[in-house]
Amino acid sequence: MNNNLITELLCTRISHDLAGSIGAVANAVELLEEGDMEFLDDIKSILKTSSQNLSDRMKFFRLACGIENANLNDADMVKSVTKNYLATLGNKDYPITLNWEICNPKNNRAAMLMTMTVADLLIRGGTLNLYDNDKKIIAEFSKTLKISTEKLDKIKTILQNGSTVTDATTAPLQMLLTYNANASLYLQEINDNILLIKETDL
Repeated sequence: MNNNLITELLCTRISHDLAGSIGAVANAVELLEEGDMEFLDDIKSILKTSSQNLSDRMKFFRLACGIENANLNDADMVKSVTKNYLATLGNKDYPITLNWEICNPKNNRAAMLMTMTVADLLIRGGTLNLYDNDKKIIAEFSKTLKISTEKLDKIKTILQNGSTVTDATTAPLQMLLTYNANASLYLQEINDNILLIKETDL
């Protein structure tokens, strides 16, 4: 897949992920302008939650998809930003818990993109384990969780047949595939777990 199409998919994906909170802020501002004080507490809550979601997602997207900078080498910052991003997703009753054990800071961006890819699969939350070694970055989750089979099939199609799926939801995976030309990306099932593995040929 060419870089222009990946850029288009990524822009569409980020716009989609920000649209809900932007719309909520706009609606809250409109209610304030109408001067209806009966719902002032609700309006304040909407503004606080939506603005925090926007901030947390923008910080994540800047690190995961923007120009590389020194912040990507700050393990604590990347871990915190990724956890805060996951907290903005889905139903609060079904959170995604992150176990971040990435040792090599050079793997941080790939790990963030893998987080986006796997988080899309987890319909009712669950635990995502991220860890690395000399050659591999691994995102591991249990296949006993409620998983979107449609999105998992798209990932399998892309990994098996090349980048033939032009769907904005797959943008993080498409970017991951082009991020390091000397690496392979594949899914592996071990016992009750599914592993998304990025392996570098060194």
